[in-house]
Amino acid sequence: MMYRYGISYYTAEEDGRKPQSGLDVRLLRPGADWQTGIPLIETGKSGYYECLIKEEKDCGFYEIWDNRNDPNGSFSGKYCTIGKLDARGLQDRCIYSNHIEDGAVTATKIAKESISAIHLDNSTFKLSKLQHEIQNEYRGTGDKTQQSPALTKEDKFIFHKLDQEYDEMPFVQISNMCDSHLFIDNLKLDKNMVTVTLGIAMPGEGEVAKYQILAIATDKP
Repeated sequence: MMYRYGISYYTAEEDGRKPQSGLDVRLLRPGADWQTGIPLIETGKSGYYECLIKEEKDCGFYEIWDNRNDPNGSFSGKYCTIGKLDARGLQDRCIYSNHIEDGAVTATKIAKESISAIHLDNSTFKLSKLQHEIQNEYRGTGDKTQQSPALTKEDKFIFHKLDQEYDEMPFVQISNMCDSHLFIDNLKLDKNMVTVTLGIAMPGEGEVAKYQILAIATDKP
């Protein structure tokens, strides 16, 4: 598809309009240099300048520059949009949620890493959007005794296999509820299944480990 854009330069005189001929007029993307602008060619001495936009990639929002006040070009104060509006023509806070239909913006339309947490309101992150599970000491198995719960004075490690499948390693946290020192020794993700290994250090007076582990990950789409 081809687009033609034109603009007339003239001054208002008592006897009518007087064309401003011989100007250098160019279209510039916001922030671009004068030298990279698209030149508009004058038709005869008419003061009418135009250009052709042949490629879709060249469509969008432009500033109109000329050399009336500066031989190196300066912004004329005028804008134009050729073809479809692109991102350069969108100003801050010009689009609100009521302007966008449901389903109009999908994941395939959003570039990778273009949205981060700083762009989202805190209310966007809801627990319903998180994949999570909780296990306690009765789901763990001691490495030596093979008992559930593990025995703090005989076992050195406790093994847990999470129930859910995960596309990536979840965040795992332990809440210790006994007088032995328990810690997360290792996490392993294999074919979407996660194995959690807890370590036992400095056993206390209690013989049985007592704790909970919490695993959290982003929910699957």
